[in-house]
Order: sequence, then C-alpha cells, then structure tokens
Amino acid sequence: MDTTLSETQRLLRDSLRDYLANEVPFDRIRDLEREGGSDRALWDYLQGAGFLALPFSEAHGGEGGELTDTAVVLEELTRRACIIPFLETTASALAIERHAGEALADEVVRAVIGGTITIAPALQSATPGNGASPRVEGGTLTGERRFVDYGAEVSHHLVEATEDGEPGLYLVDARGEGVATESLSTIARTPVAHCAYDAAPARRAGNADALRFLRNAGRALCAVQCVGNAQQALDMTVEYVGMRVQFGRPIGSFQAVQHHCANMATQTLGARFLTYQAVWRLDQGIATDRQIAKAKALASRAATEVTMQAHILFGGIGYTEEYDLHFFSRHGKERALAWGSADECLRLAADTIDEVQPWQ
Repeated sequence: MDTTLSETQRLLRDSLRDYLANEVPFDRIRDLEREGGSDRALWDYLQGAGFLALPFSEAHGGEGGELTDTAVVLEELTRRACIIPFLETTASALAIERHAGEALADEVVRAVIGGTITIAPALQSATPGNGASPRVEGGTLTGERRFVDYGAEVSHHLVEATEDGEPGLYLVDARGEGVATESLSTIARTPVAHCAYDAAPARRAGNADALRFLRNAGRALCAVQCVGNAQQALDMTVEYVGMRVQFGRPIGSFQAVQHHCANMATQTLGARFLTYQAVWRLDQGIATDRQIAKAKALASRAATEVTMQAHILFGGIGYTEEYDLHFFSRHGKERALAWGSADECLRLAADTIDEVQPWQ
C-alpha cells in the first residue's frame, strides 16, 4: 500500500489542525483534566463538520470514506491532546455496522453521525481483578467491567459478555436502569470508569467475529494515537533544540543531539508505516490479529521511548508539568498500555507465528 496521504486526507488534516490550534488551547485541556470530563464543544464541531461520518457507509448516512481518513483525523486530535471518545465511538459503531443486524446497525450509525449517542467498549481486560465477567440472560446483562475509557461520559456501552456460554457484544444504555459507573484515576488524567451492570437491558450487537473486529479496530486506532503522541513530541523537540542556545550555539547543532533526534524520527516513522498499513488492511478485510498486534507493539514502544527522549533533550523545562510536553508523555504512556501493551501484543504475535498469513 501507499502510505502517502491523499489530497483529501491532507485537506482533512490541515483543516482540523487549524481549527484545533485556534479553538482548543492547551489550557482548555488542563481545565478538562481538572474537571474530569470530555470536550462536548469539540464533539459538536466534529459532528457538524462531518468528521464523525467519514468511515461509515452511505447507506447509513455516512461519507463512505476509508478508515485511514478517520486515522488521519484521530492523529490530529491526539496531537492536540483532545479528550473525547472519538476512537471508542468510531470503533464500536464500525463493529456494529459490520456485524449487527441491519436495523440496529442503521439506528446506531445514524445516531452516532447525528451526534446523539456516544459509545464506549467495555471489554475483558488483561489486568487482574477485572470483576465478575458479564453474562446475559433473558435480555438483561449482569456483571462488571473495569478500566472502561469514557465509561462515565458516553451514552452507551458496548459490552463483551457471554450468553449461553457464547461470547458476543451487547449494547447497553449507560444512563439506563441497572448501570452504575465509578470514575478511576489514570496517568493520562482522561476519563476512565469501573462499570457495574445489574440486570441492565441489553441488545445483542454481534457475535465472536464482531468482538474480534472490535478488538482489532480499537488496537489499530490506539496505535494511531501512540504515533500521534510520538510525532508531536518529536516535532516539539526538533523545534526546541533549534532555538535553545547553549555554549554560544543552538543545541541542535551538536551531533549528539542530532543523533537522538534522528533515532526518534526513525522510530516514529517505522511505527507510522506499520500502523497505517494495519489500519488499511483492517479496512480492506485482510488484516490478521498478528499484523494488528505487531503494529500496536511497535507504536506502543514509540509512544513511550520517543516522549521520554524528548524530556531528556528538553532538559529542566521538560520536567515542569506546566510545559505542554507532559500531555504527550502521559497520554503516550497510557495509550501504550491501552488495548494491549507492547509485551501483550508481542505475545499475541508469537502465539500465532505458525499461522499462515495471507499474502497481499
């Protein structure tokens, strides 16, 4: 595949970048972190400008675009440290559109595009103590899910649960009967919740194939967020070392600093290529679990290692929390762990190394 952005994608990127630079200052992000909520005004803008409709079928009111279009938008949102459930809602709605019944798919996708609902995946975590696994009986769901991104902010949860021993996805009204949420604290300071369900009404939204697609979509898009954090840290660092003068010259003129920047750029570019390839393959229906996992593993390492190197090159100012670089090291670390850490993803890739991979 050609990972070069198309003219349309460059227009999407540039228009959103300009809007975010003018309308979403970093002080607003700090306020949201203190308040513990998400940016509703930004969500309304994305809905009105058509960004929410990009990856969905025209039959359901969408733009009929590519998933890579959405990845471009998500990377820009990440580079501004935006706090909105864009990944979560998009991945969930795509899983429903591609795997649920037509009636539910049309209802949910049109509501997402219209900005009337948001969705958070509530999936099994690899972290111990995830609570009682949800079960569905008689159309109601009972159980718990921990570490649900935006779980207390969204209107609906897409819950991984079992019914008659078979895994599947179930759509639950997050503000309805039988649902309780408790906010949790994380290094990123973005909304995360512990969600408990007590005979909550649930609608079946997909089988094991839908669950697999949702995991891969979330993992691939989370890799995009990792790349976005690494790229922003890299760009800030290159700008800083070019203007920071020490010993009578910009520190970026020293070869040792140049070597570090080159390593950061190489790591970010490698993660970008593998990540956008994974997103494209997923959209084409030819991605394997192993390919998505490898992309996420590389992107996770880039997010943590590039941002840490940025702090080192910034020196003392990079360690003050008032400086904007902290957004990307904190968010990068959290995203590196979300949807499978580098170690977890490499373990998944190793477990499937003997499987035949399609040649595309």
